[in-house]
Amino acid sequence: MTPDEINAEAAAIWLAEHRQRLVDNLLAHRPAAFATPGDLSSELEIWAEGLARGKGRNLILTGPVGVGKTWAVWKAVEKAVRDGYEGSVVITSASRLRRYVAPATADPAAFARCIDADLLTIDDLGAFGLSEWDLDNLGELADARWAAQVPTVITSNTTDLQGLLGPRISSRLADGALVVEMDGPDRRRQP
Repeated sequence: MTPDEINAEAAAIWLAEHRQRLVDNLLAHRPAAFATPGDLSSELEIWAEGLARGKGRNLILTGPVGVGKTWAVWKAVEKAVRDGYEGSVVITSASRLRRYVAPATADPAAFARCIDADLLTIDDLGAFGLSEWDLDNLGELADARWAAQVPTVITSNTTDLQGLLGPRISSRLADGALVVEMDGPDRRRQP
């Protein structure tokens, strides 16, 4: 074996181990409920592959309660990381994000992590009413992420994001986004 072949083999081993560490770190934070096996839709497979190739774009998943939106996000992000995505990932619920900015429970560092993440997922947006305060902070978040051109993923039970968020925020989130409307029975109620 030549020195170049040895170096190439060592680099390949290091890269595989590095990628596995990233996957393991992601999966260590995944709730057990989303560890169930299953296949992603072809649209989400393509989105994850684009993210891994550095062509990340926003993703909006809508549909009724229980159709698997959150599961699909975790699987798509896992696929992207396995395929080479190395950016920072923040997956948070809309209710947790709300606590980050609420005056009584504010966590400016956590909110900054959401703004600065290479990939941010906000799960269950619209599961509760949004105050003007919530919308002001979501506006700041959407503006910063849109200006930086980093992908944001939204899951919501509502398809009317403009009605929920207003025209400015929904426009920034929808800019170049893949919109997937999921449908089906509530998976949590299946035997």
